[in-house]
Amino acid sequence: MVNAEAGLTKHQGDVRGGDYANDPFSHGDVYTGMETAAALLAALVQRERTGRGQFIDVSMAETLLYVNEHAHDQLWQGDVPSDWIRSFQPADYPVLTTRDGSVVVVSGHPASKTNFAWFCAAMGRDDLANDPRFLDVPARLAHLPEFHAILQAWAATVANAEEIERIFANHNLATGRLRSVAELADTDWARERGAITEVSDRAGGTVRIPQSPWKFSDADVRIRGVPKYRGEDNEFVLREILGLDAETIARLQHDGVTSSHGPTQQ
Repeated sequence: MVNAEAGLTKHQGDVRGGDYANDPFSHGDVYTGMETAAALLAALVQRERTGRGQFIDVSMAETLLYVNEHAHDQLWQGDVPSDWIRSFQPADYPVLTTRDGSVVVVSGHPASKTNFAWFCAAMGRDDLANDPRFLDVPARLAHLPEFHAILQAWAATVANAEEIERIFANHNLATGRLRSVAELADTDWARERGAITEVSDRAGGTVRIPQSPWKFSDADVRIRGVPKYRGEDNEFVLREILGLDAETIARLQHDGVTSSHGPTQQ
């Protein structure tokens, strides 16, 4: 709901020719939690310095505006020079399939002044600079599907993702291989970084989850402890930290204000 209200769903559909679909990721939930955590840390620092606490209000819709790196572009009401690619426009970045079927995304808009020359050099097609379809940014934008087709025809001759990455890297362009989360988890990179860890499911088995992304020089911040179910510690928090009595806690649960879940009893 918040994705739709905050403009994300429309923008995602606009760049796909009006094919609107609900995003599979809960950006509003995740990002708002992260921004709230940052706000709490800032408030704690201020409390340590001033002795004053405060109320914090963080909304999902404002968070999605804040983390939308294209919001300034969508709010812009002035003229735009015809030879500019505003706000990067990553939806136009090429998605290419190599000879062995590997798929890569190339980070760079192929119509921009600098990137166009890099793409042409990577393909060995400097002649395209004199093609009337690609003489300047407006022409390249007008014929972007045709340039993408040229890129794809060339990519199909490249052996695999590793080779196309090497070629583009030699011409100042970064690539990323199209992977599933499970595929990433099984890479040498994930193993060396410790990006995935296993935790108990509290039912005799384990589940794999992403490890904490932070790595400190003087602290161990890896995931540890027992995973809790949603609301499992409500009673402890409400009683021990907020000082609520058992009757009040039971009423909050009965009225649907709180909900508590625990491991399934076998």
